[in-house]
Amino acid sequence: MNITIKPELKALIPPLAEEERKQLETNIKADGCREPLVVWNDILIDGHNRYEICTRNDIAFETTHKDFETEVDARIWMRENQMGRRNLTKAWSVDLQLENKKDLLAKGNKTQGTRTDLLSQNDKKSEPAHNTQAEVAKAAGVSTGTVGMAEQVKKKAPALWEKAKQGEVSISAAYKETKKKERALEIAEARAEMAEKAETIKPSDRFKIECCDLADYTPPEQVDLIITDPPYPREFLPCFETLAIKANEWLKDGGIAIIMSGQAYLDQVYSMMSKHMDYYWTGCYYTPGQPTPLRHVNVNTTWKPLLIYQKRSDKYTGRIFGDVCKSDGNDKDHHKWGQSISGMDDILNKFALPGQTILDPFVGAGTTGVSAIKRGCIFYGCEMLEENVQISTSRIGDECHD
Repeated sequence: MNITIKPELKALIPPLAEEERKQLETNIKADGCREPLVVWNDILIDGHNRYEICTRNDIAFETTHKDFETEVDARIWMRENQMGRRNLTKAWSVDLQLENKKDLLAKGNKTQGTRTDLLSQNDKKSEPAHNTQAEVAKAAGVSTGTVGMAEQVKKKAPALWEKAKQGEVSISAAYKETKKKERALEIAEARAEMAEKAETIKPSDRFKIECCDLADYTPPEQVDLIITDPPYPREFLPCFETLAIKANEWLKDGGIAIIMSGQAYLDQVYSMMSKHMDYYWTGCYYTPGQPTPLRHVNVNTTWKPLLIYQKRSDKYTGRIFGDVCKSDGNDKDHHKWGQSISGMDDILNKFALPGQTILDPFVGAGTTGVSAIKRGCIFYGCEMLEENVQISTSRIGDECHD
């Protein structure tokens, strides 16, 4: 008889591994084609590998016929017939059942208790189909959770789903990778939107500095990052605790505070900060060639700690960052405790994204603000001395108009 091969039906069948195919050909050449090929009308629905081997090697074969009302019925039978195969991956089993679920729901048939009941062409009942996730899971021999993960991968990452079907990756691993890529895309889109929004703000509105004490300061909105350099002498140590208290109000959920500190009273700074915020990390602000002598401990130091804290019971959700930042030179032209533009640029480039809001409650001469504007961020800050407010406003304003 003439046999028709429909590619769309052949594609429903999980392919044999190369070793399986070689073994099948060896067996057929030695013993002939012992199992009949299955056809519906003249369309081949089971035995595609045997048919190809037999026709190529001029080996005789027999056929048996199945009767179906529609091609949908034939597809359902073909998929279910594959479920008994050895070495069928979990992903292929789930895929076959999900595709049957789709066909059965469209057809409007009800799943019966067994495979034979499900596929019987003599059963003409036409009750509404169930085909729940639980039924798919039971038929495929997996959990409902696995079916849920499989549906997500199959829908959102077809190429990855094909790898899962081939056994190159587990369903669970494919799901995790899909969610990871999906999350990365969401973050990228959100970041692009944030940066684009910042670009629409006119330069004069991209920063705001107030003359006040940090204990009395309230920024125009909650911010993504606090990046600041408080004074280090002993008499200013209470500022760190006040900063920690206020930072919980100032930061958005998922934000962090990045605070420079001297080393002389570092243990006390940690203690005061940790009363009110959750410690996250300590970075290094490296100042090669710029040693600071700490004569009371006989140390020349060329780095400063960057203390990184998050809001109490919160979790940082920002970008991955490197924890060593570098300053290429001193910059004391505008403020005796001023940091270099190069060093602050490095900090901003590692931690901040264009469009984010940055707060410095110890503005000084405005170096953090200059770097924030260069980075494409929105900047807020406060400073106790009016003279410093004027200097920083002028410097940051110049950067906005460059």
